[in-house]
Amino acid sequence: MRVSLCCAALGGAIGVCLAFLAENISERYERVLIAEEMDAEIAAQVQHHGNNPQDPLPRTEWKSVYIDRPGQPVTTPPALLALAPGLHELPGEGDRFAGIRQTPIGRVTIVAGLPDSPQRERRFVEELTAMILLGIGLGALLGRILAGSMLAPVLRLSDQVEHADPTTALRGIAEDHHADEVGALANAFIRYQRRVQAAIEREVLFSADAGHELRTPLTVLQGALDLLRDSQGSNALGKRRVERIRRSAAEIGTLIDALLLVARPGEDEGPPVDVEIAPVLASAIAECRDELDGAQIAIGLRCAPGASVRATPDLPRVALRLLMRTIATGSWGHELRLDADGEGFVLSSAVMPVDSASRTGEAAAAADANAGEAGTTAASLEAATAATVTQRSDEIAGLGMLRRLCERYGWTLAIAPPSAAPVLLTLRLPRPSS
Repeated sequence: MRVSLCCAALGGAIGVCLAFLAENISERYERVLIAEEMDAEIAAQVQHHGNNPQDPLPRTEWKSVYIDRPGQPVTTPPALLALAPGLHELPGEGDRFAGIRQTPIGRVTIVAGLPDSPQRERRFVEELTAMILLGIGLGALLGRILAGSMLAPVLRLSDQVEHADPTTALRGIAEDHHADEVGALANAFIRYQRRVQAAIEREVLFSADAGHELRTPLTVLQGALDLLRDSQGSNALGKRRVERIRRSAAEIGTLIDALLLVARPGEDEGPPVDVEIAPVLASAIAECRDELDGAQIAIGLRCAPGASVRATPDLPRVALRLLMRTIATGSWGHELRLDADGEGFVLSSAVMPVDSASRTGEAAAAADANAGEAGTTAASLEAATAATVTQRSDEIAGLGMLRRLCERYGWTLAIAPPSAAPVLLTLRLPRPSS
């Protein structure tokens, strides 16, 4: 469209220029014709009245002849008498010209006009206007045709790039236009695609190698910690320190799983399945039970019966492990409630019963129960919410990896504003297939 408008404007500009040239050429040509006619008329009048001086001179509205003979009264009007010999255009309606020449019989002045000049000029203007409009129309049409022929290969290349498989090289368009700018553009796309493919392959190899290289020493570390814990005997302090190391090693394992999921190519993910939320959530809380109990965090769980999410098998497990370990840091408060259904999870502030902390494991094993639910007073709920308002950030809560995982798979992670209290965080999941 832009090319068509530009060409239409170009056609209009060319039409205006041509009309200006035609107007000037027509005016010059008209003066040349009138000058020749005047010369011929003066010559005829001189010849006729030189031999017949007694004949009357023609005096009409559009043609008048004046001959001022030597020694005779002047008959030429004063306005014409002041003009020098030559061709002059007279003011007034219509085109009126005065031809003046000194001849052997005296000063001859002929005033001639073109009575149909206004109609002729009006018709000429109409023709010039039609020529300008025709130039605009032809410019738009030619611009559209030209733009279509010029942009067709570019649009075809764009369509190929849009639907191209990242693992398959672009072909066809570069061979069709190998000697012009479109071919150069296609070759640039192909070269760039090759670099992207090489970078993807390097990332895949790095992820596979990193996963293998990191998991091996981590497994050795966990086995050594088991042996070290068993060797502590009755040394409670040593056991606590070993458990702390074990928790850190488990957190590293979770981060490794998340990193591999973020870096994994789409073709290696496998088909998605319907994963039930309750057992995955129970497993995640059971794994983090020691950290939750150690941080004195009580969680009331409510999971809708039969809730599920459409995803790869490892994705909900890793995401919930990251969420639980984030909660275990204490950044969100110590009395929380987690609601789960097929839409996702909502983490809120809540005041738990006195014995709820000791029953966290039981609530995790039965994630669809309403264990730990209790009414709260408005003052205690407001205090629990205010205690966590200043802690809602990725840096404090450790949500960076979980956020990247959600962005990778199209999930939505949102930290609620203080006005949404008691809601702290929402994690929205894709709907399961019907």
